[in-house]
Amino acid sequence: MHTSLTVKNTVIGSGRTKIAVPLVARDAAVLSAVLDQIKNLPFDIVEFRADFLECAGSIGEVLRHTQTVRDALPDKPLLFTFRRHGEGGSFPCSDDYYFELLDSLIESRLPDIIDIELFSGETAVRRAVAHAQKNGIAALLCNHEFHRTPPQEEIVCRLKQMEDCGADICKIAVMPQSAEDVLTLLSATLKAKELATKPIVTMSMGQKGAVSRLAGQVFGSSITFGSGTQNSAPGQIGVSALRAALDCLESGAD
Repeated sequence: MHTSLTVKNTVIGSGRTKIAVPLVARDAAVLSAVLDQIKNLPFDIVEFRADFLECAGSIGEVLRHTQTVRDALPDKPLLFTFRRHGEGGSFPCSDDYYFELLDSLIESRLPDIIDIELFSGETAVRRAVAHAQKNGIAALLCNHEFHRTPPQEEIVCRLKQMEDCGADICKIAVMPQSAEDVLTLLSATLKAKELATKPIVTMSMGQKGAVSRLAGQVFGSSITFGSGTQNSAPGQIGVSALRAALDCLESGAD
């Protein structure tokens, strides 16, 4: 039985697909400017991509900048993401540092949702998920494929694996090499939605996969990511254009 998740009055997994806008900034000055630029955009969730910070190697500095985001957007669900280099992020780091950072963010209770990479060691991942939930923070487990689109069965299996690890939200992003790959991702989304008990988030990246960011709601994806000032992944569409497209699809307008 599929269930939804409510975070700061935003219902994820029910109704229209929610738009998340990634915050990408190298320092405090850029972060302040970006926050000012996005504050009036039509998004539902703010994702702070802390791995883009020049000070990403300092837990104290990451916490300080996360506090800045929290203070600037107190009513928006805050998704904290620290994407490591191997999963398409900007900061290479050890497992020890990665989980120490996540633990610190969880204990700060600044985020409403925390992103945890699935293939980071099952024991450590399960512990991080439990730690987040104990502190009232939703755990989003994720996986990225930047060079291929796995078969439908494998995509569904990975989403199920996330759910089995206790995730509150299950997310996968893949790279298409053909139009058929985009159909594979959308078919996998539909199948996973039928089986899942938690909200799922899927996307096909790059220009070929852009349609998946628009039509995900039809197939069962609960969140789509749109750029505010800078893309955090290939193929992201501007938030305003994304909202207009989603409104058009929902209304059935010509």
